[in-house]
Amino acid sequence: ALVLSFPVWNFGYPAILKGFFDRVFLPGVSFKLVDGKVQPSLHNIRKVVAVTTYGGSRFRAMLMGDPPRKLVKRVLRATIKPSGSVSYLAQYSMNLSTDEKRTRFVAKVAARMDAF
Repeated sequence: ALVLSFPVWNFGYPAILKGFFDRVFLPGVSFKLVDGKVQPSLHNIRKVVAVTTYGGSRFRAMLMGDPPRKLVKRVLRATIKPSGSVSYLAQYSMNLSTDEKRTRFVAKVAARMDAF
């Protein structure tokens, strides 16, 4: 399993997490090129969960294309075991968040991780 927890800054990952992805998503590491076709190599990973927070709203993230969500839901899904599961848990609008909203988000994350 792979569990990622990170804040989204300016609709992107923190630099240290991007550096990790740059080192992992290389031919021969996360995928192989066989006869010009990409074959995933991370079949030992069966589950991925990403827990993240955004300062802006979901609408603003969607306007920008929401690159962090796409990387987790598309790129990671394409490199892990084909029957693996991928979850993306995001708390949007942290700049305007209330204690109640944060408590609900933490409960949602706890429930998902218990099921994990």
